[in-house]
Amino acid sequence: MTVKFRALIGATTAGLALLLAGCAGDADPAAGGETAGGASPATDAGTPSTDAQASTPFDFTATTVMSGEEFDATALAGQDVVLWFWAPWCPTCAAEAPIIAEAIDGLPEGVTMMGVAGRSDDPAAMQEFVTDYGVGGIEHLADTDGSIWANFSVASQPAFVFVNDDGTMQGSGGGLTADDIDYYANELLKS
Repeated sequence: MTVKFRALIGATTAGLALLLAGCAGDADPAAGGETAGGASPATDAGTPSTDAQASTPFDFTATTVMSGEEFDATALAGQDVVLWFWAPWCPTCAAEAPIIAEAIDGLPEGVTMMGVAGRSDDPAAMQEFVTDYGVGGIEHLADTDGSIWANFSVASQPAFVFVNDDGTMQGSGGGLTADDIDYYANELLKS
């Protein structure tokens, strides 16, 4: 990845830490507990991580939110992928949904975007979120046990993880614009 790409993600992550706090400290009504606070998703104290992966980060299967079918994520190995981590009860995720819908429409050829719904074990709430907020233009995975979030070091929502075709990853908190997502997606294609 280019230095400019890393610097912009770092600046965006640091500048949006307050936005992340909107959902990071909320209680998850479905789980009856508090969400994990702390560092930004896939970051260490606001600094994006860049981790070369020994194996594909997509070594898992999950159920799709809308159809309930099994999805084998190994099909994503070797591709440029943007992951959007969200929760159905998260007001910041709901506010971010129109930006995600715009980003989906402008996604460059060769980059796959997927949603990863978590912090809830209620498939109906996940489906309702996708339908109500118009983000059905991409596939969404139901991460009811938190294993996908843990695999990508995501601690709170909303969050993005940009996975290069070589398996390296960059993380960012929520609050990106559609133009930001487009820029980062194009940077994935360059490297």
